[in-house]
Amino acid sequence: MLKRFSTDVSNPKTNGVGKTDEFGCKWAALSALISLQNSAKREGANAVVDIVSYYKKNEYRNATTFECHAGAIIVGVALKGTYAQIGE
Repeated sequence: MLKRFSTDVSNPKTNGVGKTDEFGCKWAALSALISLQNSAKREGANAVVDIVSYYKKNEYRNATTFECHAGAIIVGVALKGTYAQIGE
């Protein structure tokens, strides 16, 4: 059974100084996922479903990749997902 709650966006930034673009993007994506997870728990949900990249409010759907923007100083990833209750 799947009960859907609200949809939310997480858009963390990380310092890109001294990081490769790949490392900075992975760091920012992990931060976004953790933020969505923590918000889901506060909403009473136990999952986040339908996660998509959401940079500048443009959805990018892909099961294995996400959109990341890495500059010389700041790296950012925006993810949008729906909080849900999965289970009995």
